[in-house]
Amino acid sequence: MIVRRALISSFAIVGLGGILAAQVPVLDLKLGLWENTVVTNIGGAPPVDTSKMSPEQAAKIVDAMKGFAGDRTMTEKSCIKKEDLENESFMLPHDAKTTCTRTVGTNTRAAFVADITCTGARPMKGQVNIQSLAGGTAFKGAVKMETSAAGRTTNLAMTMTGKYLGPDCGSVK
Repeated sequence: MIVRRALISSFAIVGLGGILAAQVPVLDLKLGLWENTVVTNIGGAPPVDTSKMSPEQAAKIVDAMKGFAGDRTMTEKSCIKKEDLENESFMLPHDAKTTCTRTVGTNTRAAFVADITCTGARPMKGQVNIQSLAGGTAFKGAVKMETSAAGRTTNLAMTMTGKYLGPDCGSVK
């Protein structure tokens, strides 16, 4: 799917996930090979409670999280198939410990906007906003999520762009 692989990678960084409920997006996006660029920024407290760790262990966690600070850009190719756009869990990976619902505000061929609320092991709230451009041969989007665990809040902000390369995906999945 266009941004699914990039989103899964980005959400895995902070341990986020969810199963979205109902309403398939109707975005106008061409089927085939895409090149996608995702810029991810993670901010806030580390998603791990360091209060019960030794000072040395806590310092290692904080140092490791500094590596995730700031903008991280990932560009990759992906193949979008009809079934990807028909999938009810469009935009987020599955996580058996977290249940997510989405409230769709806009679902047209030009735009998909939804508020997301997740409960369970990894509660989070946020919004997804994707726009189809140039007759379905390009897209841009943004995802903003906030999660809290052990009294710590972590923010995830992503901007995405994609351009259609052609109908043949070759070996790209």
